[in-house]
Amino acid sequence: MFLRLSGGINLYIPSSTVISLPSLKVLLIDIAYVEMSSVNALLCGCPVIETLDLSFCPLSLDIVCNIPSSLKWLKVTAARNTEAHFEINAPDLEYLNITQITFGKVFSMYNLHNVVESHLDVDIYPESLGSVIPLHNLLGALSGTKHLVLSRSTTQVKFFFLSYFMFTSSFI
Repeated sequence: MFLRLSGGINLYIPSSTVISLPSLKVLLIDIAYVEMSSVNALLCGCPVIETLDLSFCPLSLDIVCNIPSSLKWLKVTAARNTEAHFEINAPDLEYLNITQITFGKVFSMYNLHNVVESHLDVDIYPESLGSVIPLHNLLGALSGTKHLVLSRSTTQVKFFFLSYFMFTSSFI
């Protein structure tokens, strides 16, 4: 089963709403504005989802954390300078694409040992070293990936982190 939500719509699902899409395998969300709690509510009702493509500008900074462990393919694209708050435990994930996201202090991804291909195009808040650490942890979790593509902005973030670490450790 396949569901596409796209166009100039706003996605809002009240927290009391129960969604049940037990056969949904592919979910594409390509809309302008979305409440992150609505994404969580939608994902709670999709226990066997394998493909998730999120392209949006979040209205809130709630944490997206209800991503089912059955997920095999994940693409997340958000408006530039949108701080991402994700907690994902995806032991079956094989493909990961994160685009146009500014890493916030909450970005945790676990069990990424099956990822074969990954594309990262992310930024950090320049004034916040705390936003570099989740990216560093994500890159560590992807260390077994066979095909890893890093954008220029992502490599600049990594260089910033290494420069900061080397500079501060020389004073210890």
